[in-house]
Amino acid sequence: MIARFLRFLVRLAGKGLTYPETVRNRRVKCDETKPECYRCQEYGTFCQYKLPRPHVAAPTRPQDRGWDLVPIQPRLPLQRISRPSDSFPCDEVEGRYFRLFHEELAFDLSGYFEAPFWTRLIPQQCHHEPAIKHAIFALSALYKSAISSNTHTVNLGDEHFNFALVQQSKAISSLRKTLSSGQPQMRLALVASLLFSCFESFHGDWETATQQIYSGLNILKHLSEDERRHATNSLADIDLEVGLTLRRLKLQILSFLAMNPMCEHPFNDLDVEEIMRDMPDQFTTLNEAFTAATNLAVSILRHSRTSARCGGDLGPRGLIAQEQQRLQGLVDQWNKAYEPLFLEVCQNIVGREYLGVLQLRICVWKCEIMIATSMSNTEVVFDSFTAQFQRITHFARYVLQKDQEIRESDGPRLQYGMGLIMALFYTATRCREFSVRREAIAVLREWPCTNGIWHSLQAAKVAEWIASIEEKCCGGLRFIPGDCRVKMQSLKVALRKGVITVDCMQSSVDGILEPRKANLPWP
Repeated sequence: MIARFLRFLVRLAGKGLTYPETVRNRRVKCDETKPECYRCQEYGTFCQYKLPRPHVAAPTRPQDRGWDLVPIQPRLPLQRISRPSDSFPCDEVEGRYFRLFHEELAFDLSGYFEAPFWTRLIPQQCHHEPAIKHAIFALSALYKSAISSNTHTVNLGDEHFNFALVQQSKAISSLRKTLSSGQPQMRLALVASLLFSCFESFHGDWETATQQIYSGLNILKHLSEDERRHATNSLADIDLEVGLTLRRLKLQILSFLAMNPMCEHPFNDLDVEEIMRDMPDQFTTLNEAFTAATNLAVSILRHSRTSARCGGDLGPRGLIAQEQQRLQGLVDQWNKAYEPLFLEVCQNIVGREYLGVLQLRICVWKCEIMIATSMSNTEVVFDSFTAQFQRITHFARYVLQKDQEIRESDGPRLQYGMGLIMALFYTATRCREFSVRREAIAVLREWPCTNGIWHSLQAAKVAEWIASIEEKCCGGLRFIPGDCRVKMQSLKVALRKGVITVDCMQSSVDGILEPRKANLPWP
């Protein structure tokens, strides 16, 4: 496993990375006189990040450590200084990128639910592992490139992008050096796979991102039982947090493939169904509901893609129909378990938690429509869900608007959780009521954001093209008739060298399916 992982990193490192000679200094807003960062104050939460503790002679017992992270490979800081980047060697430019991660990007990656992995575990590991430190510099530089761009996308020619390539190369080289030292570093490889997949997702290379995600999941799967048995509570926390984060990244890949059922992929285990347990009678925490919804969404997305690809083959359709009934039952159980928690949180509509429960509710609404329509061969089936599509669009606009008020920033949001882009894209392409689909496209454009490999402006451009060819065919009607609709099961979207290639099938005047294709400039 490690040998194969290293071979991949060697290939990744040879992608023509360039090294700029200079990087101009640009400051990131940071209040260095307070113990809490601005982002924590804005979100109304506690600052979870803590500087590494000084070395003590007698180690504390595992049961006394609580949430303190045990480093993967401890390297003691030289001194204790107040700023978060001062405990590891870095220059002024690197320090600013790290503060950008600590005060902004970590909160975006966490989404609306508590995620200690991004806000506490990863910053602590930057003090001990050079590979993780450089990977965070690289990811933060891509983020800075996007928020500095008029198009809200990574600018392939600016100083931040060039800096990101340099830091990513350093991260890969450092990881190779550590893994070749002869000492097992499975958890370091695990975290590195996650960070590299985040980098490739943000960069727009979904194939490489997928390969990294599945490398991480395989490493996690093959951690020996002996390692798990002797792991401290904190190392077990790493396994749990990384596993959940990888599954949420995997969710974005699966959602992309479900929306593009004709897009081929090299990963056979995407088609391997995982065991879904029954839902509890009632969720006790939002994280519990979020985890259950993530697992359920993974199964529904896989089912949707399989159903679309099987076409009229009667053999597998019997099994798919049984799976549809099972998943519908699980969705009903989830809704019942979630309702008391949802109503309780809705008593206080101020803050991130309320936005989180709404976002989760929107994503499950989308899953309900997907599972209910998965066995249909006609696009007219979506006409029965116009009210649900309208509800998705309305609350998505509310969530993104309130999120911007909390952030006090117009920059793009970067999330690797569920996100809202896929739900809005699904609404814009499946709902054929003119005002609802146009509203969904408007929301995608008004609040630029990134969810894993999804970019809202890219999704809006594809949805707008689909809407235009349908509306052109229907002669000005505000509701698209069945014989004018694009067959969404035929959709295939690919991004290559600044161009979005879109392929699909649409009925002709004679009722015969004909191919439609476009090359849309991007960004």
